[in-house]
Amino acid sequence: MSDAPDPSVSLFQIDWNRHSAAQWQTMLDSCERPTLTQSPAYATAAAEFDGGGSGADYGLIRFQGKPIGMAIVTRRRTFGGAASCSLYRGPLWIYDEIPGEMLKLVLRQLRLRHRWWRGRPLTFHPELADSPDNRRTLSDAGFRRVAEGYATIWLDLSTPLEKLRTNLRPQWRNKLTQAEGQNVEVNSGADDRQFEWLYDNHARHMAAHGYRGPSPALLRALRDHAPRDQEPLLLIAQHGGQPVAAILLTVHGKSATYLVGWSGDAGRRLRAHNLLLWRAVEPLKSAGVHWLDLGGINADAPGVARFKRGMGGELVVLVGGYV
Repeated sequence: MSDAPDPSVSLFQIDWNRHSAAQWQTMLDSCERPTLTQSPAYATAAAEFDGGGSGADYGLIRFQGKPIGMAIVTRRRTFGGAASCSLYRGPLWIYDEIPGEMLKLVLRQLRLRHRWWRGRPLTFHPELADSPDNRRTLSDAGFRRVAEGYATIWLDLSTPLEKLRTNLRPQWRNKLTQAEGQNVEVNSGADDRQFEWLYDNHARHMAAHGYRGPSPALLRALRDHAPRDQEPLLLIAQHGGQPVAAILLTVHGKSATYLVGWSGDAGRRLRAHNLLLWRAVEPLKSAGVHWLDLGGINADAPGVARFKRGMGGELVVLVGGYV
């Protein structure tokens, strides 16, 4: 593909780094299903966690001057002064997703800006469903597929609470009913000590079972940089006065993401995790959250995948990683 400018691209313009954090948050709040990794809080937290040389570029996508979308590209300095860039689970669209031919024009602009010879090569994981059309659009825009797509479950919280419960898979709903009959108390965590307690248990669980998840340092930074009206939601299950399980979710615009959870032996026996996730639904709905991203699922953890799918949400497999 030639790098010569396409005259039709002039319909679109991407303004980079021209808006304040407050303006960006307002635009994020207008997106229907924003992802955590495209939020200012995450970009700032990730840069802080990665240390010196890291940062982010904020691109506002315009069509004939009108804002229609947004993308955050994180960058990390490498040897020689080049920047290794990543656009993960974006762009986001302020209104509806745009048609494929228009999308191709936007993607070409992203591609041209992030050529390796410009010193900022891009790893791109678009927030696009895996389909032949989307793969073709990315290829036509000059991208090459190098990785399989991320898979997650999205739960539509605009659905009435009664319908959400009906949509639970029977086994999941039965376990929830069992937990509700076990005198398990659910409380919101509010102070640093409670958050640190979950971070410590989460870190020990990762070490014991050999899996990767968000580190305590990243979780702390996410909480530090969250907007005041979108602070992380920590729910703790107690039985007999003792904590037996907990979950942590973070809000970003009209979406929330399930970050981490922990359950001890008693919590697993009491089905506390089912109760915690169900109890999270109502406060999220009350806060104006429309979608809950239950986090990644993969073949290496079939039990986790079954649990998340048990909530009756929409399985979404993304189109993959591109360079």
